[in-house]
Amino acid sequence: MIDLHIHTTNSDGSEDIITILKMAEERKLNYISFTDHESINSHYQLRQINPKDYFSGTIIPGVELKNYYKDRVIDILAYNIDIDKFNAYLDKEFKEKTHRVLETKNLRHFYKQAKEYGLVLDPIESLDWDKDREWGSVVFYNELKKHPENEAKVPKDLWEKFSNFKKDYVYNRNNLFFLDKKDDYPSPAKTVQAVHSAGGVAFLAHVHEYKWVENKIEYIKQLLKDSNLDGIECYYSNFTEEQTKELLQFCKENNLYTSGGTDFHGKSRPEVQVGIGKGNLQIPDEIIKNWYKEKATC
Repeated sequence: MIDLHIHTTNSDGSEDIITILKMAEERKLNYISFTDHESINSHYQLRQINPKDYFSGTIIPGVELKNYYKDRVIDILAYNIDIDKFNAYLDKEFKEKTHRVLETKNLRHFYKQAKEYGLVLDPIESLDWDKDREWGSVVFYNELKKHPENEAKVPKDLWEKFSNFKKDYVYNRNNLFFLDKKDDYPSPAKTVQAVHSAGGVAFLAHVHEYKWVENKIEYIKQLLKDSNLDGIECYYSNFTEEQTKELLQFCKENNLYTSGGTDFHGKSRPEVQVGIGKGNLQIPDEIIKNWYKEKATC
């Protein structure tokens, strides 16, 4: 069995690489990949230890990357990359775009737009929030709701719940709070090109998590045309059996590679465990046989 979607303390996971290697060994996994957000530090850390002291299986170099496509942020998983070659791309595209920098920028954007509504808000400098972990959109929305006089100044659906604010205002370019992130993240085409240049393969991550996409298959088809992706993450902790089967069939019919993983984060998502997801995820080794290259192991 395999798990090719695991986050460590090098991004937003709660466990370090040695702890996860031990977990993978307990699950008797054969292949794993550390796929931290915009970071390959886990794979550099592996060079400082003997992974076989903790895990008898194979570790495939990987990373998860944010991309901007059709006014939304989506994730691409890259595997088999030469980490030394790919590190230059990460430095260029993401080094200065930390969570703190981007979310502070986003919060300032929402505050600026709020003036158009004449909203009552506490001074942005007075807000007490964790810039390294919290999201600017959430911080702003909580501040908006803290002042009841704002209810009469904004559309009813925006006031009703955060999901409406995010879906219909933050991600709708026709509405005031639209957040254009084209300068924050690369396009899928640019990312895939960089992955290929580093000898790797690129996969669309957890497509059924993109709730704004009504027709997932048509969306994938268009994305494939625009980006030259190699495959799809077909197994995922939140996918139903039917969703996985549909994605596997689509990949088979379109000569695409397949991958799968739990998206393990540790304590922040305690219901998701390494190797088994929410308890019943079993990802067979055979799904990577068409693209896994031995030379890419750590």
